[in-house]
Parts: sequence; structure tokens; C-alpha cells
Amino acid sequence: MANKQQENQDFLTSGLIKFGSFCKRRKQAVLTALGVLVVAAVLGGAYQAHTKRVQENSWADYYTAQIALITAGQEQAFYLVDTLNKKYPGSDAAQYAQLLKADMLYAQENYAQAADIYKDLHANAKNKEVAVVADLSLGAAYQAMKKYQDSIDVMQHFIEKHPTSYALPQAYFTLAMSQELAGKKEEALETYKLILENYTKSYWGSFAQDKINELKK
Repeated sequence: MANKQQENQDFLTSGLIKFGSFCKRRKQAVLTALGVLVVAAVLGGAYQAHTKRVQENSWADYYTAQIALITAGQEQAFYLVDTLNKKYPGSDAAQYAQLLKADMLYAQENYAQAADIYKDLHANAKNKEVAVVADLSLGAAYQAMKKYQDSIDVMQHFIEKHPTSYALPQAYFTLAMSQELAGKKEEALETYKLILENYTKSYWGSFAQDKINELKK
């Protein structure tokens, strides 16, 4: 046992001696490597701190825009939303702010302007919740603009892409309405039947039943 311990100590001592020798022979390389690690650690910490600060500041600006909408009016709120989008492009706060702006435009029946924002979010939003709402809203905006086939295409794409989404009932509802308004009665009837079958006890199911009865007359 004593011999084994001695062998281990000799091995460790030999290893340390060799490592010390290596460091002496390659002193500059070792110092450079250590320097790189230190710089990487500092930059990593700084990046995390910067990311946190950006996140906090962007959400603060989003809150300010919401307050402005109530207190200063839409023009000032939209200015703050656009400023936020320029300062923190791609951030969650910027995406939600753009969604807020589009919803306000939609509520005022400025469907084309709302659709442009929804379309941009549809293509570029990294936040999944924003992307889902933008897709549904884009379909509704196209419908309001009487671009029924565009609405149908967006909703069918959404359904194919998100087969388990919580928003499927609304997607099917918008799809069915656009099919009906486009004069595609049989397709609309099939979609309403699907809604009734899968969401029988919901608002969507009740509405679908009424539409089925209406279309069968």
C-alpha cells in the first residue's frame, strides 16, 4: 500500500514537473491562452449583463408606449413603438409593440396598414406567441380587405404548420368564413363540419352549427 501511494505521489510530482517545464518553455503561449480565457469570461459576463439590460430597457419602452396610448394618444404611441423597434430590433418587446400597433390599426379599420405589419411579423417574428397571433390576424385582415384567397392561403398554411396549436379553432373559423365569402360553399361547409366535430361544446362549435344549417338551406 505504501509503495502504491509513493508511486501515485511520484506520478503526480512528475506530472507537475513536466507541466512546469512545459510552461517555462512556452511561457508566452500559456500566458496568451490564459489571457484569452480571461477575456472570454469577461466578454461572456459583459454580454449577459448587456442582454439583460437591453431586455429590461426594451420592456420599459414598451410599457411607456402603452401608457402613451392612453394618455397622449395614438400618434405619440406609434412614434414610441417605431422608436422601440429601431432601438431593439427583433426583441420580444419590439415584436409585441408592433403587434399592438397593428391591432390598433385593425380596430380602426385600417386593414391594409395592419396587414403590412402582420405580414412582416408573420415572416420574421422569432417569438412564437407573436407569430401565432400575427398569422391569425393576417388572415382576418385579408378577409376584411376582401382578399379571400389570400386569407384562405394564410389559414391553410397555419393549420398545416401548427396542427396542435391552441389557436386552431380560430384558424378554422377564419378559413371557413373566407371560403364562404369567396363563394366556395362546399369547402366552407366541410370546414364548418370539422369545427363542429372537433369543438362541439365551444363557441366555435355552436357558431359552426348555425352556419351549417344556414348553408344547407
